[in-house]
This record gives sequence, C-alpha cells and structure tokens, in this order.
Amino acid sequence: KKFSEQLLPAAAKLCRLNMEFDIMPDFLLREKTFGDKDYDPSLTLVAFNTKDESPVGFIQAVIKQREEEKLGYIKLFCVDAAFRRKGIGAFLHKEVLEKLKLSGVKTIRVYESFPNYFMPGIDKNYTAAISFFENAGYKKFSETANLSADLSVQYFDTQNEEAALKDKGILFRRAIENDKEQIAQFIHKNFRAWLEEVFETLKNKPITLFIAEKNEKIIAFCAHEGNNKGTGWFGPMGTKEDFRGIGLGAVLLKKSLLDLKNMGYQKAIIPWVGPVQFYMQNCNCKVERIFFRYEKNLE
Repeated sequence: KKFSEQLLPAAAKLCRLNMEFDIMPDFLLREKTFGDKDYDPSLTLVAFNTKDESPVGFIQAVIKQREEEKLGYIKLFCVDAAFRRKGIGAFLHKEVLEKLKLSGVKTIRVYESFPNYFMPGIDKNYTAAISFFENAGYKKFSETANLSADLSVQYFDTQNEEAALKDKGILFRRAIENDKEQIAQFIHKNFRAWLEEVFETLKNKPITLFIAEKNEKIIAFCAHEGNNKGTGWFGPMGTKEDFRGIGLGAVLLKKSLLDLKNMGYQKAIIPWVGPVQFYMQNCNCKVERIFFRYEKNLE
C-alpha cells in the first residue's frame, strides 16, 4: 500500500523494532516523509502481513534535483526481522526502482538524501542491509562518520574568544527573523547545498542559528535542529573562505552546542563529518558511528 498519515504510527513502530541502532519516533518519521518537499507517495510503500494486516516492510524513495542531474535516493528502508529473506525487501525495492527509472533518474544512492535525510549512509553494523544493497548491484564509493559530543560535562564558555575577535570587529549573535534575506544571500552564494536545512532552523522558536558578522555583514554561521529535529542534531556550519583560520568556527560550534545543552539534550550528534580533529579539539567528541555510502547506476 501507499504510505499515509493513518499508516504512520505502525510504520514508525516497525522501524523502531527492527532498526536496532536507531530511533524512529512518530514525529521523526513525519519529518522524513511528509516534511520533505520532495516527498512522493508513489515512492513510499508499506508491505503487510496478510494474516493480521500488520506492516512487515517499509520503503521510501525520493528524487532530488541536483545542479547537473536528478538523483534518486532510497531514503528509508526497513523489513521486519522475522520476515526477511522472503522477498519482501526485494519487491519493495523493485517497485520504487522502476518508478525512479521512469522519472529519468540515472543514479541512485542510499539514505543520504540531504537536506532532509535520516542518516548519511548505511551504518556498518547493519550487515543485512549492506548485503542486500550489494547483492542488488550497489557499489560502495565512500565512508563517513557521525560524531557525538557529551554535553553534560562541558559548558562551552566563549567569552575570551569572543572578546579577542571583537577587537577585530567581529561579533556573534543568534539570528533573528529580520536576518532571513541576508542569510539566504550568504548561504546561496557560499554554501548553496545547505540553504533548505538552514531555513528549517529559522522556523524554530527560538531560532537555532548563530551568525558571525563584520561590518554588519554575515561572514560565518552555525546551525542545529535543522534536520532530524528533536534528536540533538548539529549542523551545518560554514565560514566565508577569506575569514577561515581565525577561530570563528570554534566559537560558533560552542554557542550551538551550549544552546542544545540548554534545550535539555545530554548529547549532540555531529553528522556526516569531514574534519574530525576540529570537533575533537573543540568539544571532545568521539566517533560514534561509521557509514558506508553506496550508489547504483541505472543506465
């Protein structure tokens, strides 16, 4: 059946019971499905046990328009552990794959459907999922990691750092609604791929976006709670190229993490990380999960 609001609680429960390294409260599945501007009900399917009508499989695919082409993504995929190796996952996968092909998609990736994504790849501990996608012809092309920072034992004081940068004419503050136009211009020019995720932070109350300014112009930003809201999700962040290397990122990182702590989170998740050393030095984070990135050519 096609996914619907009525099926959401049962589908979320299916994911919670069968994705042992993840959480999936109803509100999060709602964000991943109906909250995605590219959500397509024809690409979001639920399989049921014919005996009791309980869901035993769930798949969501989306199509994202990137700069040069349309990319397809298997955004979410779960099969009840008791019903695996019975062709349910293969059937669901085949159904969405055919629709992706008809839509002109030539390349498909697994899970990393930014800006609204659940995880940046397949967790290396999901052996069954790795086996399934490799058997279906997907090729591993990269790895990435999620870090975690324990917020309960850190305070993230930035007074001294901010004072030193203020002498250079640089100020830090939480963004406000009136900043939206300038934020849009800055992100579009410097970090276009993150525009939608950053805009999600402007919907939060209070806004979960911090900026650095010089001469009243934005030169850096740091966001949180823009994706996977309600889970302590950090990022994205970025600094204009000619202002890098002077400590702006460290201050903004700490301000965001302190805000997450004040919101009641014990832990921050720092996803899809490149520079591990930067985060380790500034928030004593640890590598929590490793993800394998897969793609399949449909031509």
